[in-house]
Amino acid sequence: MLLLAFDTSTDLCTVAVGEKDVLLGERNICAPRGHMQKLFPLTDSLLSDIGCDIQDIDAVAVGLGPGSFTGVRIGVSIAKGLAQGTRKPIVGVSSLDALAKPLSFCDGLVCAVVDAKKKEVYSCFYKCFGGNLQRLTDYKALSPEKLCDKLNEMNLSVSDETEGNEKITLVGDALNSHLSFFKERVKRAKFAPPNLWYPKASSIKDLAFDRLENGESDDYLTLVPIYARIPIAEEMWEKKVRESVEGKKS
Repeated sequence: MLLLAFDTSTDLCTVAVGEKDVLLGERNICAPRGHMQKLFPLTDSLLSDIGCDIQDIDAVAVGLGPGSFTGVRIGVSIAKGLAQGTRKPIVGVSSLDALAKPLSFCDGLVCAVVDAKKKEVYSCFYKCFGGNLQRLTDYKALSPEKLCDKLNEMNLSVSDETEGNEKITLVGDALNSHLSFFKERVKRAKFAPPNLWYPKASSIKDLAFDRLENGESDDYLTLVPIYARIPIAEEMWEKKVRESVEGKKS
């Protein structure tokens, strides 16, 4: 089975094509607010280089976020269009899961942490062992301060279980803005190298194959992004509704 995977949830536009346990090619380019312009040329170039076209693809996988609202919507919309147009299966994968995937061979806890703007970060905790990834928490939007409190709480549980020999590893683009803050506030933390701070399409591919092997896929009509909090437009609309209601009451 030949699978096309991509993720547009962060500033990185990433595309990969591969089979189970085989990566045939991957393209990664930094494209803040430029995913719509970059994704199709990047995909065409990759498919051309490996000697196939979109009709040869047997399934499509996409990162669902959480991340940039606009970026995630672009990626999910394009994936749904491709699935509908080619009549091939579509698989949605959490972008935070994909971010943690490269660390799955490091035994211990991992916290994926992505910039959520508005002085918040998206985060999720994982238990990693022998290449397996077990999600321990929901995907949440938190202030960096609250996440630090949670990290220190998790550190205590890790210490209890492992006699203090392990640390939590943080990974994600939120480290661009908050690395010094986390270093200062979080006890016994490790930090993944910068080349791992963005979810890669190759990890989306691997996680999608795990779902497909379990007989799982998604319906392109009902597949939606993982937002972890309501989009800004909806938040502004709800604020206007509340203000209108309060104005009428007064």
